[in-house]
Amino acid sequence: MPADKSAPAQPTGRFQPPDVRRRQILDATAALLLDDGYEALTVSRVAARAGVAKGTVYLYFGSKQELLAALQAEMWDRVLQQPTALLKQPGLTWTERLDGLVAAWVAAEQDHHELYHRLFHEPGGSTEEPMTAARDLLVTLLAEGHAAGEFDVPDPELTADFLTHAYAGPCHHTRTDTDVTTAVQGLFRRVVAAHPAVP
Repeated sequence: MPADKSAPAQPTGRFQPPDVRRRQILDATAALLLDDGYEALTVSRVAARAGVAKGTVYLYFGSKQELLAALQAEMWDRVLQQPTALLKQPGLTWTERLDGLVAAWVAAEQDHHELYHRLFHEPGGSTEEPMTAARDLLVTLLAEGHAAGEFDVPDPELTADFLTHAYAGPCHHTRTDTDVTTAVQGLFRRVVAAHPAVP
């Protein structure tokens, strides 16, 4: 991140494709949110950070809340998109799907921990967060793995609640330069008594 908080987040030119311009604006929003928090975030500051006119921001986002909603939607995708795709991918064991879910969750948490916290746990952030939907996805995965005889999980709801909280501990209390993915995958496997079938 540049030392000068007013400097553009990315190289900019007068004319940029809409997807590039939108990305510059969202990156500027994320950087300012991390630097100074929700209360200090304004459309004017986002425009300055992105190297665009204030009116350009309003072409893409109608308000500060719309900027935050777009970042929240991206975070939802990080936490849910890949694990959801794994559920539908043929040829994987349920244990491989569970491992993939854990890897996606840990990566989202460790790579974007501070931004996640700012978006969902600080005043002005959303009251709904991806982990609610992620927990529901885990319930589905555990129930289907149990039905397939690969997991021993007679109560998927209770087990998902336990695992969701068990996952959060290592991610929140481990230095971000330490990869806890394999350890958390092992924990999840032990809790569900995984005995993978041959795909």
